[in-house]
Amino acid sequence: MNMRMACALMLACSAALAAETAKAPAPAAAPEKGSGMSGYSSMEIEAGRMKGNFATGAIDEMTEGAKIRLLSTDPDKKPLPIKAQTMKFTWKEGQSTPSTIVMDHNVEVNHPDAQITAGHAEWNFESGEVVFTGEHVVNNDRIKGLRGEKMMLNVKTNNFEVIRVRADEVPLQGMDVPGGGKGDASLLREGDVKDWAGLIGKLRAEANAEPASPGRQIVSQISADNRKLLMSVDTAVLLQRKGDIVKLMNSVLKSPKLYSADAWKGHALNEEAQKLASAEKRTPDEQIRLNRLLLNAAYPELVTAP
Repeated sequence: MNMRMACALMLACSAALAAETAKAPAPAAAPEKGSGMSGYSSMEIEAGRMKGNFATGAIDEMTEGAKIRLLSTDPDKKPLPIKAQTMKFTWKEGQSTPSTIVMDHNVEVNHPDAQITAGHAEWNFESGEVVFTGEHVVNNDRIKGLRGEKMMLNVKTNNFEVIRVRADEVPLQGMDVPGGGKGDASLLREGDVKDWAGLIGKLRAEANAEPASPGRQIVSQISADNRKLLMSVDTAVLLQRKGDIVKLMNSVLKSPKLYSADAWKGHALNEEAQKLASAEKRTPDEQIRLNRLLLNAAYPELVTAP
């Protein structure tokens, strides 16, 4: 019996066991609604060696090169191939899907949105979270060489979190600011920032502090995805993409919600800024002008006056 046939037989035993248990008065063994398969209904498996139990239909361990390919009945959901040198499975009594899979050595996950490689990964099927450690690297069409000490990916929500992150290339999306108005003269340009590392550091420090501040107010106007990148990506990487940061700041300069008296308390506003801030209505150009003046008032040693 070859390994593919053995794996197929094990899965068949597992499915049969689940069906029999579902008929009994005990709690059903079929996967619960919202369980950890994350939209996948079956899997293909291949390995050099496998250990399991025919009586329960459970696979305990696959070694010498293990591969899983998760499949969905939804034609729009792409298969999810996963491979590692070894995979160890844990099962909860009465369930027909594993509760966790621990993968070691040459782990590779070809998620529909990214390719992830790592030395070690632990997948919790119930929560949908996969934790990668050991020189993990993430690449996709947008992000190149994303890495850190630890990465958490939720295959249900596609959300991810990286601790002590570094990346070779991270584009900041959705930041184009249409031009053509008189307010363009007040938009930020790369040369208007005297100290980019200082500005990024100041924004991060104030955004992470509790009191109202210009930095906290500025960062609050940024989309959640861009805010996460601005706050976590290594400063050296951001400094290589100053053009993207300029676009990001200029999108903030268009916001009518930027000014807050509490946030700018203690920062002297010139006469023009005071007049614009107190106006009941402002044109888009006047809004950009006010916000640019606010930026200079908050960080005069870092950003030039418009």
